[in-house]
Amino acid sequence: MLRNLTGSTRLLGIVGDPVAQVLAPPIWTPLFQSNDIDAVCVPMHVQPKDLAAFLKGAGVIRNLDGLIVTVPYKPIVANLVDKPTERASLAGSVNVMRWEQDGSTSGDILDGVGFVNGLAARGKDVKGRRALVVGCGGVGSAMAFALATAGVDSVSVADIEPTRALTLATRLTSKGFNANVAPPVAAGFDLIANGTPMGMKEDDPLPLDCTGLSPATIVCDAVMHPVETPLLKLAAAAGCFVQPGTYLLDYQLQLMAQFFGFDVEIELPQAQRYAV
Repeated sequence: MLRNLTGSTRLLGIVGDPVAQVLAPPIWTPLFQSNDIDAVCVPMHVQPKDLAAFLKGAGVIRNLDGLIVTVPYKPIVANLVDKPTERASLAGSVNVMRWEQDGSTSGDILDGVGFVNGLAARGKDVKGRRALVVGCGGVGSAMAFALATAGVDSVSVADIEPTRALTLATRLTSKGFNANVAPPVAAGFDLIANGTPMGMKEDDPLPLDCTGLSPATIVCDAVMHPVETPLLKLAAAAGCFVQPGTYLLDYQLQLMAQFFGFDVEIELPQAQRYAV
């Protein structure tokens, strides 16, 4: 049973639209309790028209240690924080933000790091692979830059909005990475990452054409609920190594704790326990 809130309770928020699907509150609040920290994680459902006003107002809440940022606000918040990290600037995306002592805001993007670290923890090195990232929003951009930084041979990106894919590919090539825009087709790639929300709903179409999918291909999804998306089910049936979105979250939790200044011990897995 969770402890009662007190006047000293710290808050960690997660902001998005929607937020019913987020896993952060059932992960972080028990972690705080098990580490004897008087804090809770609170979902904050904010509509797009209210986001700027919300962030301005949130900055005056003195017991708010920061915000986890989820869909669709990661690219938007990247343009609103005063001090984005280099990788946040590169990806054009932020999924954690905090207020500094001088009132300025700092932001980082940990999705891509968690995604690659999750693969590494399971013995899958991405170096030299031909990667396709479908979806060039906040999480997709983070995945693409993390893959490029980790040494893939090439990163192809696809999006339903061609200009968004071209913008991401251009940013990648400007930093010296081998990148291009490609159609969302599995054939010819040995690592595929879905950075779209396709798969959250039962009637969602597949995010890409899986014709020609090779059993040697690693297939990853950023969707966390359900754990087994239609894409991952299809890929597993084809003999592929698959990674659910829960690994992306699990393997950034320690980095999140460091960003927010929480002294917690985290035993993995965490997200997998709740995304069922």
